[in-house]
Formats: sequence, structure tokens, C-alpha cells
Amino acid sequence: MKYPGRKVEMSRSNPTDNTPNPSNRWYEWDGSNGEIRYFDKTVKNAKDPNKMGQNIISKLPFVFILLDETATVKGWHDPSESGIYSNEVRDTRADVLVVKSFKGGILAEGLYSQIRDRIGNMGGHFTTNLYIGYKDAAGALQIGSLQIKGAALNSWVEFKKPNRSELYKQAIKITGFVEGKKGKIIFRTPIFNLVPINEKTDADAKALDQTLQAYLKGYFSRPSGDKISKPSAPIETQPGDEEEPPRSNPEPEPEIRDDDVPF
Repeated sequence: MKYPGRKVEMSRSNPTDNTPNPSNRWYEWDGSNGEIRYFDKTVKNAKDPNKMGQNIISKLPFVFILLDETATVKGWHDPSESGIYSNEVRDTRADVLVVKSFKGGILAEGLYSQIRDRIGNMGGHFTTNLYIGYKDAAGALQIGSLQIKGAALNSWVEFKKPNRSELYKQAIKITGFVEGKKGKIIFRTPIFNLVPINEKTDADAKALDQTLQAYLKGYFSRPSGDKISKPSAPIETQPGDEEEPPRSNPEPEPEIRDDDVPF
């Protein structure tokens, strides 16, 4: 007997179909101030003590180990006054992006080259999601995510070009930033450098990557729409995203040609 509308999400032989994202912390580059920050939902909000959650600044230099890289869309949708998000993809030339806002539903669906102008006009930004290994306060290596967009993304693309063979062999350090100006807007882009790591750290990073790849295997096996039915991090770990409009002086969005998209 068939049961229309019934969706089997997992089984005994496939128990990890909806395994949660293994990242413990979601960082982003703040191009307005030249900072790395992450949202900590365990601390009280400085502006409203009755709310939990606060952006925490991580001091530079910031060192991380690259585990993997995906692409997504983030931003702010003025008509619905809510945040924009999408599924993650590996290949923007072959994988479909489903772009939504929290309160406005689906905004666009298709390959990045097909929807880039539409999502840009609605406030969406092409965003690189770097899955990383970072050290916590105790010195243990953890899985995290670092998201970069706009002018910072251009810096990442330019850094990758001459260093592709070393990106997964060494660590990467953000040592500071370069200041730029577009019109009246001042923005800051990160400076990336390679850092050697020892054998133990490399082994620890590979162990983390095995956990990450198990998650991504299940994630990418789902249909595009299902991947964002429950938004992946950092959306679900940053409930303020759908309420907080963009800064008055946002980082300018650079012109990224289709052949310059990193994936």
C-alpha cells in the first residue's frame, strides 16, 4: 500500500540522512571593521539582557585549517524585512541554488549564473562557506565555518590562485586587513597567509574532515529544496539574523564574473 505525501527521512541502514551540521562555531568576516566574529547563543545580549545571543569578536591573527569549501547565498530582503539564505552547493555551474527569505518564501531558484542578477537586486550576496578546523579555548581542534562575501571574497579568490596545491596541506592565517574605499564607503579585506602545521595537527584535521564528509555526503544526497527546509548554520544558530537589518555602511558587493566564481 502506498501512502501519498509520506516522506521517509531515515532508516536503520541510512541513519544519518538529516545529521545536523557538525560545525561548533560559525564565523564571518566583518568588512566594515576588519574583524572575524561569531555568534554565541550562550551569552546574554549586551543591548537586551532579556535576550540570549551576542556577536563575539575573535582577535587577529586568526588561524584555521581548511577542510572543505561550499557556496551559498546570504543577505537581507527589504520587502519581507527578513534575512536571505539558501542551500549550499559545491559547483555553481551544475548545482541548483534555492534562495529564500525567512518571511518571503522562495525568491529564486536555478544555477547561479541564471539568478545572480535577480538575487543581487533583492539583497542577496554570493557567499563562500569555508569549513575549517579551529582551536577552542582548551586548544582542541574543532569543526567550524567561516563565511566570506563581497570584497573579502575577492581577496580569498586571489589568495587561492597561487596556493591551490598547499591549501589542504598547511594552515591559513588571517594576519590583518587592507583598507579600501568605494565612493564614501570604507571597507576592509582580509590578508591571508599560509602557515606550516605539524603531523599531529594534520592528523587531527583529517579526522575532523572524515566527520564533516560523512555529514556532507548525506546533505548533498537530499533534493535542493529539502536542504533548506531547516536552514543550515549559521541561520538556525543566529536567530537574530531574520530580525536585524544590514548595517548602514555595508561592505560593497564586488563585480564577480561567472568565470571568477570559485566553484
